[in-house]
Amino acid sequence: MVERLRLERATTPEFLDTLFVLLADSRRRSILQVLVERGRPATVHRLAAELAALEYDVPVADVQSDQQHELFLELAHVHLPLLDDTGMLAWDRETERVALTPLLDQLSVTVPDLRGLFAAAVPGWSEPR
Repeated sequence: MVERLRLERATTPEFLDTLFVLLADSRRRSILQVLVERGRPATVHRLAAELAALEYDVPVADVQSDQQHELFLELAHVHLPLLDDTGMLAWDRETERVALTPLLDQLSVTVPDLRGLFAAAVPGWSEPR
């Protein structure tokens, strides 16, 4: 069971359990990585294309439609609902726009080496400029 992340509960076992559930999955770490590097919201389709490019090590323009569609379905049915429910990102289902919430930056202060966790866990991770 995951809960909505609230910084005032950062030292509770439930908060840490939820955070670890979110970060335990490499696809969710990649979603956060792409959104941090973009620095702006993305549509679910664009996010799926950028994730496929990252995973298949090809330019976004070379991502095949079936690769993008498979990721789109997984994002829409598995990862985005969880990340949205916990407050890590905001997902508008009507416009299909996905944006980071301030929570990730706030967590970076609360959990100082959070970005280091991404660096260790996501191949190709680099700090945004």
